Amino acid sequence: MTDFYTAVPGKAYRRGQIPLFMMHGYGSHEADLFMLASDLPDIYYPVSLRGPLKLAWGGYGWFPLYWTPEGGWTYDKRQMSDTIKALEQWTDRWMQTHETGKIRPALLGFSQGGMMACAMLSRRPAHYGPVALLSTRRMDAVPLPERFPAEDRVFISHGIYDDVIPVDEARQSVKTCREAGLKIDYKEYPQGHYLSEENIRDLAAWLNEHEDTAWG
Repeated sequence: MTDFYTAVPGKAYRRGQIPLFMMHGYGSHEADLFMLASDLPDIYYPVSLRGPLKLAWGGYGWFPLYWTPEGGWTYDKRQMSDTIKALEQWTDRWMQTHETGKIRPALLGFSQGGMMACAMLSRRPAHYGPVALLSTRRMDAVPLPERFPAEDRVFISHGIYDDVIPVDEARQSVKTCREAGLKIDYKEYPQGHYLSEENIRDLAAWLNEHEDTAWG
């Protein structure tokens, strides 16, 4: 079974905390999003994972990306699928090892990590509690489910000046997911491909308000 290098708090997981599995962007690493840990409500136990793909120029990714002659990008669908399945198995094993009971884990992903989180939610929509998708878009290769749970439990944010994943792609993803029945709190910020202080404050407040969705 694939293992994932992680960054976790210095203190051990305690019963009743909501595991929050965090996935970084392409070319980054597990310490990047772990910087958010101090801003998160105490009810969450952050587990920041490192992507399995080591990049030649430094950092890590979840699956290969390829730039096209037209200036866009495409991705390795097979390796993406393999990584998603491996990550599902790893997080399930983590939950069992830590005896989390009936708590549903939370997901948080930035950029390519957000694509991973969105795919995991689409594959097992009733399995997760709060889900935060930051500066990202959904991948068409992962079909949406026939029905999403009724809870309002997805936060999506994007910068209107994002030059990596244009905001129009995020808006289209939100539109597609809403048409499939997913309830989304969507916010835009005057920022690029990063998280502003306002974005982080709103994210923390939203996680605090939606912790109840971790108990299905």
